[in-house]
Amino acid sequence: MNAGPRLSTSLSQRLALAPRQSQALRLLALPTLDLEKMLETALEENALLERMEPAAEDSPDTDYEANPADNAADAEADNWEILDWSSGLPGHGEGLDQDRLEASPVTDLRQYLIEQLELERFSPRDYAIALAIVDALDENGYLNEELDDIAEELVSLDPAPETVEIEAVLSRVQRLDPVGAGARSASECLLLQLDAMPPETPALDTARALISTHFDRLARTDVPTLMRLTRQDETTVHAALVLVQSLNPRPGSDFSAAATEYLVPELRTRKTPDGWQVELYPGTRPRVTVNETYAKWLNAHRQEANTQTFCQQLEEARWLIRSLAQRDETLLRVARVLVRHQSAFLEHGPLHLAPLTLRDVAEELEMHESTVSRAVQGKAMSTPRGVILLRHLFSNTVSNDSEEGLSATAVREHLRHLLTHEDPTAPLSDAALAEALARENIPIARRTVAKYREALGFASTRERRRPAHSAATSKR
Repeated sequence: MNAGPRLSTSLSQRLALAPRQSQALRLLALPTLDLEKMLETALEENALLERMEPAAEDSPDTDYEANPADNAADAEADNWEILDWSSGLPGHGEGLDQDRLEASPVTDLRQYLIEQLELERFSPRDYAIALAIVDALDENGYLNEELDDIAEELVSLDPAPETVEIEAVLSRVQRLDPVGAGARSASECLLLQLDAMPPETPALDTARALISTHFDRLARTDVPTLMRLTRQDETTVHAALVLVQSLNPRPGSDFSAAATEYLVPELRTRKTPDGWQVELYPGTRPRVTVNETYAKWLNAHRQEANTQTFCQQLEEARWLIRSLAQRDETLLRVARVLVRHQSAFLEHGPLHLAPLTLRDVAEELEMHESTVSRAVQGKAMSTPRGVILLRHLFSNTVSNDSEEGLSATAVREHLRHLLTHEDPTAPLSDAALAEALARENIPIARRTVAKYREALGFASTRERRRPAHSAATSKR
């Protein structure tokens, strides 16, 4: 058998984007503030572009009709902003990742992790999976999205990845700095940090046992009980507790603390007698046009050698204006579908958020999922309930007995309502919460209730229990 090197030829099809197409995709993905900076730069560098003075009707106003429910809506918007949002971005197919990466509005943590990914020896397929995982991390560095959901977002890969494959890539991401990023729970986060420590670290095994087996007892630091459970002496238990206290349960907080996200609405929606109307929010970015004086002069002197640079600038200016018009049209089309599906949320609040995915919108508009993802990325819309990000209008489906099901966001809001109105002297267990949700036709597993409860920031039943006199005092 000849095992030496051989040359062979084969035919294959690959997606190749023209430079203008790639630039148009990046333009679509730019959030409002970044688009404004880009247009300011274009106005400075291109002599054929000029700024259009805004018309009187284009001034950003607050022309919503007075509504007695506006104050209540604003109060509900506060709760809306603190909901647990975990939305990954599909369209991670080969040939599109770098374009999306360059155009993404990234947080410091995301950028820091991506820089490390580029230094790792990932195959193109594993890199796409790792990028989807990093996109799904919250501000604390936790992965609150299910691996099955990430797999659904990566359907553009051929073949589509299985959960086992995503789990393997996740384990590699979790070893990046900061250690613990990508964890799916606080205990997993702390265990990952312990695993990164030298084996000779004092009380390392005891600390690992405390977190993996007795994590719910660590808050009380009941040393005698922990000594009995771990069968270790007092010195070892104290050393293990000190070691646990030195860990960082929120590995992404150091990065997100310095980042400030400003929401500038690029769209607005309001209720009219004919239904919900969506339009571009006026005055949020410079309006540009071609300088007609220069353009007419160039048309008359196009054959002259010294006008080639200006002819190129004219072509670029016209392409930019066409691309901006196409971008606006895409944004409006996507936003109108979102508003139509989520009209109940706009009228009644987060409990009525309907299940809606990027794939649903893409199929309805006959677009690729990656195009919809770019269109909503970093874009905000002004609504009667405040300014919200378009990605907040997406939510995965939680199946129930009804044909349409419920969105995961609505389920979390139902759970929040139960937790905030429970008796503090007899808080509901996860099993009791699951039963209460089932009575509302929301049958979900107890472990899912526990996951949502932790994501909402509520402690365990034991930690939420308060003495009767303390609860009475707080009520007074």
